Amino acid sequence: MNVGVEILKKAADFPVNTIYWDHGRLTHEEQQIRNFPAPWLFKTLDFLSLIKDPVVVEIGSTRFGITQKCIDYYNSCFTMTGADRPACCQDGHSTYFWARAGYETYTVDIDPRCADVVRDQYIHHLREDPPANLHVHIPADGIEFLRNFDKEINLLYLDGWDVGSLEYAERHLEAFKAAEDKLAPNHIVSIDDTDFVHQEGGKDKLLTPYLLENGYMRVLHGRQTVFIKLA
Repeated sequence: MNVGVEILKKAADFPVNTIYWDHGRLTHEEQQIRNFPAPWLFKTLDFLSLIKDPVVVEIGSTRFGITQKCIDYYNSCFTMTGADRPACCQDGHSTYFWARAGYETYTVDIDPRCADVVRDQYIHHLREDPPANLHVHIPADGIEFLRNFDKEINLLYLDGWDVGSLEYAERHLEAFKAAEDKLAPNHIVSIDDTDFVHQEGGKDKLLTPYLLENGYMRVLHGRQTVFIKLA
């Protein structure tokens, strides 16, 4: 099986069109109709299923606990729009979905409150124990964590440093460079919050040009931008 060819086949049927926003002028009403991350997460996991025993490292943990309604939305995310989507799913709940797939998942966040969210979504919302394959590193600095990480990474998911915060684009590029020598021969890089067209750009403003210059193939773009590089 040619993993690259199979990923391109899966990417070709992605049905979601993205609306791009001026982040500096994004109203509360616009935030509600902005693309949610779920379709991109769903498709990225579809790509990842083609890689044997993948390891996921996520910089920027879930900030809202998941519920069964969120899971139901995720499972039908290509058809459900508007008010039918739980508002908390604008966050994406990525931590839960990486781990639910059974992959070794390392989630990292500087905000200590995220540790409570990750734990409580299992215990209080879903009535189950956190899975053994989910490794929570909170609070921790994402860049320092990546510098010291000692395993190969198959999916690097970058969703830290909010758009508009100090040097957010520089931080995402720095985080990638900290992980660069840990990336497995077959790997995926995904960046959230890339659907902005204002002057400052999205979280990938500096990272996308760097990846394209270094041989990466962009397979999805919009709310999230997803790249692959294969052996």
